Amino acid sequence: MRFIQTILFVFFAINILGDCNPYLNKANSSRLANYKIDVILDNSTKCLEAEQILTWINHSQTDTVFELRFYMYQNAFKNTESTFMKSAKGDIFGDDPYDRPLEDWGWIDVLSAKQKGVELIRKAKYVHPDDDNVLDQTVLEIPLNNPILPGDTIVLDMQWSEKIPRIFARSGYEREDFYNMVHWFPQVGVWEQSPEGNWRWNCHQFHRRTEFFGEFGNYDVNITLPSHLITGASGCEVANVDHGNGTKTVSYHCEDVIDFAWCAYPYFEVVEDLWNHVNIRLMISPEHKHLAPRLLAAAKHSLQYMDEHVGPYPYTSLTILDPPMLGLKSGFMEYPTYITGGSFAIFPKGVRTLESLIAHEFCHQYFMGMVATNEKEEPWLDEGFVTYHEDKIMESLYGNNGSLFNILGYKVNNSSFSRHEYVSLDNPSCGHISRSGWEIIDGFKGITYSKTATMLRTMEKMMGEDEFVKWMKSYFSIYSFSHPRGTEMISHLKNYLASSSNPNALGDPDLFFEQIVHGVDVLDYAVNEISYYQETSYRGIKDKNGQKEFSEGNRAKKISSRVMVHRKGGVILPVDIKVTFKDGSHEIVNWNGVENTKFFTFVNEYPVVTVEIDPEFKLYLDINLNNNSYTVSPKKTPSLKIGSKMIYWVHNLIQSIGIFI
Repeated sequence: MRFIQTILFVFFAINILGDCNPYLNKANSSRLANYKIDVILDNSTKCLEAEQILTWINHSQTDTVFELRFYMYQNAFKNTESTFMKSAKGDIFGDDPYDRPLEDWGWIDVLSAKQKGVELIRKAKYVHPDDDNVLDQTVLEIPLNNPILPGDTIVLDMQWSEKIPRIFARSGYEREDFYNMVHWFPQVGVWEQSPEGNWRWNCHQFHRRTEFFGEFGNYDVNITLPSHLITGASGCEVANVDHGNGTKTVSYHCEDVIDFAWCAYPYFEVVEDLWNHVNIRLMISPEHKHLAPRLLAAAKHSLQYMDEHVGPYPYTSLTILDPPMLGLKSGFMEYPTYITGGSFAIFPKGVRTLESLIAHEFCHQYFMGMVATNEKEEPWLDEGFVTYHEDKIMESLYGNNGSLFNILGYKVNNSSFSRHEYVSLDNPSCGHISRSGWEIIDGFKGITYSKTATMLRTMEKMMGEDEFVKWMKSYFSIYSFSHPRGTEMISHLKNYLASSSNPNALGDPDLFFEQIVHGVDVLDYAVNEISYYQETSYRGIKDKNGQKEFSEGNRAKKISSRVMVHRKGGVILPVDIKVTFKDGSHEIVNWNGVENTKFFTFVNEYPVVTVEIDPEFKLYLDINLNNNSYTVSPKKTPSLKIGSKMIYWVHNLIQSIGIFI
């Protein structure tokens, strides 16, 4: 099969580049794990047979590697006893595994692994670094005949076979020959230093709440499959050869990525577009093709926004899979230079969840793909950063009023929706942001995605948007094509702030992150009351030189107003308080938030009539905005607006019901 690969490359080089050149101008990463995979798809049995060459570098300067560890993700779908299935608790995208027939299950086996011609597979074993589930087979350890010294390289020749499952957790096949092949091959884990400085394998089992963590490298993948299938994949297609026997081999090349994914389906409509140097290839089912302009517009705007606000997209391709309805469970996910959406044939223009999903999955190219944080151990560094930028992209495209929904007078913008997902949790203190994926039981999306995004929006407001963007671009520039941890992100921000024009923008940054990332308390400031009295001069009896004298006194023109504010939550952040006097003038004071209750006194010719905590709405994390202001004589306008809107909706509902009577 490797001979065929060489022949294909030589004789079909004229078709290699086309409009999509996968060969980058420079190596962005260290390219420690490089793959050549030749795979054959048997469409009738839903099986793969493959030969794979892994070229892997021990980048440690001190430690020798005695074994390799591989993710074997498809074995999570082998039986109900895998750690993934046990943690799923019987329901995956609405599927009960006990209802699945035999042919719907999947597995993957490494048949051979040779180092310099010596077979190693007989000593291989499945290991369980996260739990004591001896039946879990999602991490394979292969002892080496010749250990890999620091700085040395191993070339491992592998053969493996796989029974593709019917789609489980986005990977697999569906009827009518639809395939979405993700986490589909034996993938080496990440050899790294622990926070304590010890070199070790970071190769976790596949848990229900974890995603992916891989090493950077180049991929050459040759897929032999039935000729009627149309394919899309990470990277660029570099050759396509019809063998004349009902099969073809499609070849792809991708550089500086941590994973590789591909799809196939007989009925794909392929819509292509271009943004600067990026070739966009949309794989869409015919019944959804009318949505292509919306999907492509969202992708191109996302490319533009992230280029301007985070950093350059170095790849030359972006493949978007919009699956048919039968394959919808493969959607809503991200892989290097390959994202999957999810749409329906009827999708009103005012419902922009379609575009928001594309923005979200594209942002993963930055936070997961390039800034390759560990999604298993610290999912907030990916999902939270992505959700924040998804919101910013949508609001820059559609404005702050109705960026997510704008239909029948009902408007919702993205960032307020994200915030709502957090503050509306039954228990917003159900866990801290920095939990590993498999530790999260309650509030996964509300905490990991939405609280993190809301924290970042708060940081943006406190730092100022321009300064926040400068920091984000600096963070991306330094840590792209590496695996930063949360401690490194926080350390980088602290160093950035120390040399910025406003080093105290977040108050004490250590306290900020200790409370919000590692703590579970909420932020909730409230105005309790306004009281005032008129200032007077001395009236009554006073002693003077041993004599008692009567002082007339008089009422002063100035009024003393006392404002009581309260910190109801445990989080302490500095906040501005704006008081407005009866004549319309106002004054702003800052409160450090330390005290549970704080009194402020204002002396003015007019009394205080309104108090607003955080008038510029910087503290997006505040869990209850309704108690942030207090007015002595409340205006009736807001309640009238709400009442009018309720009447409007009731009126329309009655009219709609009347149609059917």
